[in-house]
Amino acid sequence: MDAQVLNVQSPPRRLREAHAHLPWLGRALDMLSLEDCKSASEAIDRLAARAAATPPGAWVQAHSARVAGWSEGGWFDRSELDRVTGQTPTLAMSFDHHAVFANSAALLRAGIGPGTPDPAGGIIARDRNGEPTGLLLEAAAFSTWALAPEPPESSRSELIARAAAHLEGLGFVEAHDLFAPDWLGPLLADLVRSGRTGLRFGLYVPLDAIETADAGRKAWESDRLRLLGGKIFTDGTLNSRTAWMLEPYLDAPPGLELGKPLMRAGEIAAAIERCSRLGHGIAMHAIGDGAVRACLDGIEIRQRAAGARGLKPDVRIEHCELIARSDIARFADLGVIASVQPCHLLADIEALRAGVGDRLDRVMPWRDLLEAGLEPGKTLLFGSDVPVVRAEPEDSIRAAVARRRAGSELAIAPEQAIGEPDAWACFGGTARA
Repeated sequence: MDAQVLNVQSPPRRLREAHAHLPWLGRALDMLSLEDCKSASEAIDRLAARAAATPPGAWVQAHSARVAGWSEGGWFDRSELDRVTGQTPTLAMSFDHHAVFANSAALLRAGIGPGTPDPAGGIIARDRNGEPTGLLLEAAAFSTWALAPEPPESSRSELIARAAAHLEGLGFVEAHDLFAPDWLGPLLADLVRSGRTGLRFGLYVPLDAIETADAGRKAWESDRLRLLGGKIFTDGTLNSRTAWMLEPYLDAPPGLELGKPLMRAGEIAAAIERCSRLGHGIAMHAIGDGAVRACLDGIEIRQRAAGARGLKPDVRIEHCELIARSDIARFADLGVIASVQPCHLLADIEALRAGVGDRLDRVMPWRDLLEAGLEPGKTLLFGSDVPVVRAEPEDSIRAAVARRRAGSELAIAPEQAIGEPDAWACFGGTARA
């Protein structure tokens, strides 16, 4: 990090990672990464090498494709991928985990062809003749990725232990998992009891699992491991153009002019109530300003119904990459936590300029949120979304303070920069200066 911008001599190292995915991180440490590929052709070469070394019957899975930054500006053709992978089912996941590119062998396993309808909450990209291109978004991506064989249950403990050790090595003492499967709580309890990890953990489970998780939590909860609440998704992601916007994308694919809303305000309010009546909080994925507004509207509906009881336990909105100016003050007014990942700015610069270049002043407005009353480390939390992006905390500090990549003069909304003491405090490392 360049010293002209970042001057902390001894950054705090007792940090909270407020948004992680431990099972995915454990797997990603061994999976093929496309993170540093500069082009589609380089990604194809890596996939070809992995396919050649893959035994018959196994799948190739790669992650962290940053397509907006590739020199070609887009995914490869399915014919190119088929040429180097043949009959080996192959999946390449975008770094945001909401888009997957599949070769023909994988599409065949998924039952996806010219006449296959889009699944609920998902999109199968097609060419002008109706033929699937190989690009799958949202639910279509998730369901196809899930077809690949999972690691055996016997390997889970080692995968999670490695993920935890990776975070501890970066200075974290606490981590929140934002989509915890049913086996994660009991497994973490074993790791904590056996001394294989020194981390504290908080878990958010899929909304549909909240009742089951609540019923079973006494068997694994401790002072270092807690069930924090449920998790919902109200939109998609910026890079896939499925994040829900109030105004059209500049480069929207047909049918995604405003992205893809996944839940409306009334449904969000009902989800909050479902968690609240069990005494738990909720984390709401919302990247676009349309989704953020829907969450705030849902919270307001729930708050009116709750009356004097307010919004306890915690209600969190995750990501908040774009926020309308008129919605900034509503966070503090409604008692909402903004759980954000500034490091995404470094990865999303090309996608931001291409898709929302006419409203960059509304991108990640952390200064406005602080000035409106949010408190670093209490109601404004930093995390990374690892392994969607790496968990290195200095990436988020750079994004929050400099609003640009190292060596780049192109800052995104520099007026939204915050100071380093506040930025570190958002990781729970220091009190606000």
